[in-house]
Amino acid sequence: MILLRARPHLLAGCLCVGLAAANGVREASLLIACASVVLALASALATPGMRLPVIAVALLLAGWWWGSARLDALDRSVLLPRAGTAGPMVVAVTGPARRSRYDLRVPAQVRRFREVVIHEPVLLRLPPGRSPPQGALLELIGEIRLPRGAEGGFDERTWLRRHGVHVVVAASRWRVVGHRGGIAGFADRLRARLARSMAPGVHSERRAVIAGIVLGEDEGLSDELRTRFRTSGLYHLLAVSGQNVALIAGGALAVAWLVGVSRLVGEIAALGAIGGYVLAVGWQPSVVRAGVAGSLASLAWLAARPKDRWYFLLVGAAILLAWNPYSLLDAGFQLSFAAVAAIFVVVPRLRRSLAGYPVPGSLADVVAVSGACGIATAPILLTQFGAVPLYSIPANALAAPVVGPLLGLALVTALIAPVLPSVAAQLAWLNGWLAAYLAGCARLVGGLPYASVSARTALAVMVLGLVGALLISRLRPPRAPRLAVLVLLAVLVAGGWRLRSGPAGLPPPEGLRITFLDVGQGDGALLQVREGAVLVDEGAPEADVAGQLRGLGLRSLSMIVLTHPQHDHVGGAAKVLDRVHVSAVLDPAIPSESTDERAALAAARRHRVRVIVARAGEGFRIGALRLRVLWPNGPGSPGDDPNNHAIVLLASYGQVDALLTADAESDVTGHLHIPPVEILKVAHHGSDDPGLDRLLEQIDPRVAVISVGAHNDYGHPTASTIATLAAVPGLAVYRTDRDGRVVVESDGKAMTVRTER
Repeated sequence: MILLRARPHLLAGCLCVGLAAANGVREASLLIACASVVLALASALATPGMRLPVIAVALLLAGWWWGSARLDALDRSVLLPRAGTAGPMVVAVTGPARRSRYDLRVPAQVRRFREVVIHEPVLLRLPPGRSPPQGALLELIGEIRLPRGAEGGFDERTWLRRHGVHVVVAASRWRVVGHRGGIAGFADRLRARLARSMAPGVHSERRAVIAGIVLGEDEGLSDELRTRFRTSGLYHLLAVSGQNVALIAGGALAVAWLVGVSRLVGEIAALGAIGGYVLAVGWQPSVVRAGVAGSLASLAWLAARPKDRWYFLLVGAAILLAWNPYSLLDAGFQLSFAAVAAIFVVVPRLRRSLAGYPVPGSLADVVAVSGACGIATAPILLTQFGAVPLYSIPANALAAPVVGPLLGLALVTALIAPVLPSVAAQLAWLNGWLAAYLAGCARLVGGLPYASVSARTALAVMVLGLVGALLISRLRPPRAPRLAVLVLLAVLVAGGWRLRSGPAGLPPPEGLRITFLDVGQGDGALLQVREGAVLVDEGAPEADVAGQLRGLGLRSLSMIVLTHPQHDHVGGAAKVLDRVHVSAVLDPAIPSESTDERAALAAARRHRVRVIVARAGEGFRIGALRLRVLWPNGPGSPGDDPNNHAIVLLASYGQVDALLTADAESDVTGHLHIPPVEILKVAHHGSDDPGLDRLLEQIDPRVAVISVGAHNDYGHPTASTIATLAAVPGLAVYRTDRDGRVVVESDGKAMTVRTER
């Protein structure tokens, strides 16, 4: 009897297992397909007790064969052998463009390359500026490139391959020559209409938040706000979920009831509304799963069959895996299905455990759902992203009152905008305030200290939470709240809570970030990639470089560089070593009586930090960032000018190079074999340097930064240095005394520069 009740779940589960198994072992031979068909036919002749196992094995084999065939199809590419070539193309834009600091990244499909008709998905890279609309057919001259490999903590090549994309097409110009037709064109028009009418008159960040809730896209959010949504545990709100589909279906049924038509017509309308919404939003794991569940629920009513949420979940997984078995490895797929399974299994138990406490019902639901989903998704988040949000429960409790109304208002606004534009504008204005509140919740919680914690901290918090829950479960409800408060305080202390927090800091760099700190008359340059950071010089003590680093959110450094023993370069090093975890110190070992350097080396010994002697030719690597010591070739003699033996570094990331010269002027650097670079840290705060023009001609930089203090006593930068730099065509010159902190960001090819006063 139990086996009969479990029949649909068993069959759907076997199909899912077969499809998923193709990721481990592929077998796309016709022998497996034939075996599946033979077993399916044989089930008609099998005894009643054997029929179900035979069908289950047939579906498992069918899923295995189909999954293997789909993976083989996804791994085939016509364009991959043409990497490195360029030519005229016609491409169709298949999704919304994502903006980065350096370019536009547009999902597309190549329809024609030269004279060859092709239908292959690609990633289209375009210059920053106006983005092509989804569904547009573009004519362009494109260069076929290979995606990047594992770099900066992200393997673009593997990620794209799992979506059937094998090449990147780069183009500088494009023009629209038409639009997609058929079902894809219909979906494009639906999405465009929904995007246009969901928030009329609302712009910028508020519109981007509404678009995230309604369409599941975060392209319009700033990097800072996107990071806050992640660290606060609210990022799931930017993925279309079952709540969206339920509201769509419920709205269709409500309209049918108001109009006075039968429930049959209402359910058919709900099916159409769900299908249209899924088409408009696009192929995302969460929306496909929710759309399948909603459609099956309507079909179950039409067929007078009971609704089975576990069966609906398995069918959604089967459809996604049948389309792309690589979906199993996708973080979105894993998070979506783990969260829903937790809602089915864990939420009822958590809800019952809160029954004896003075917690309002709506808040108890939020706590139960957030807690269950947090427990289920934490291992996935740690595995996929290396961090997990610590305060997701309070964040969701704060956000919950506005999420439903925001989504409902957006959909109602889109529905009435064509006929009542003024009313739609008023609703959109109100919705904009809800979006602002939601963004404020993300910033508030995501900006708390240790809002997102690493695996080690997450494990400590989990252990404390489990111990606290065990203790609470053994007490009567009247005493439990007090202990719960104590446990919460212990967890917050373990997580690093501070009543007075510093600045939230910047999100991790996408590629390379070089920050020329404003340290007054001194030097301090911070080089960051996702895998670590290097601080080259630490300024004078009064510059408080250690405080600046903590203000930027840095608590550890892979290395600090003491370029030479002078107060304005290493005066703040000891404090940095005391306040920030440092893995290594690079020192030129110049004979000197500098008290600042002695203090720095003493701090290194005190904290057991390895000291490396810098000599020309040595190299270091942090992720994709490469550091090469160009100078000195020795310590020099006592009494020598330390500027002439200062560490000169060449930092390379992809095709972008930076020359960090400390106080070594052209009488040193002019004799070194330095390749062309994109970024130059001008030597010695812009002092008079007769050989600077020859050096600039040799290295041909695009950006020059002078680290200098305002109104200094040395006359830096000198008029001759400024004139020499100004004479270089296309060279952008920045000064920390006027521009403040100078931040250069690069993806390894392009660069952007901003200043921060």
